[in-house]
Amino acid sequence: MKINVLIIALVAVIGLSSFKGEKSKNNNNSVSLLNVSGTVIDNISGETLVGVEVILEGTDKKTYSDFEGNFVFEDVKEGDYDITAKIVSYKDSKSEDIHVSTSEKDGPIMVKMEHVE
Repeated sequence: MKINVLIIALVAVIGLSSFKGEKSKNNNNSVSLLNVSGTVIDNISGETLVGVEVILEGTDKKTYSDFEGNFVFEDVKEGDYDITAKIVSYKDSKSEDIHVSTSEKDGPIMVKMEHVE
């Protein structure tokens, strides 16, 4: 009898803790998460650059430009960010004060890289 009561109590506690975890996930979904995209190009030729490391400063987000020079950061909170781009043979490029918002849609970000001389 005592074992049955303990099993029922254990199942109830596990069930309640699972419900609490689900609720906190729903609270996080109320924050607007957006995608931030752009293209990395050579500042003189205008050609797109492949394999550029692109960092969203102030977060743990980092990505690389694809074969068409495009990059995307997913699930970014609204706010102001700096973006740093790095690749061998080019100077590091910093795009400052990129505003991410649901109310303002500025389109893709253009990151221009300058050759190291």
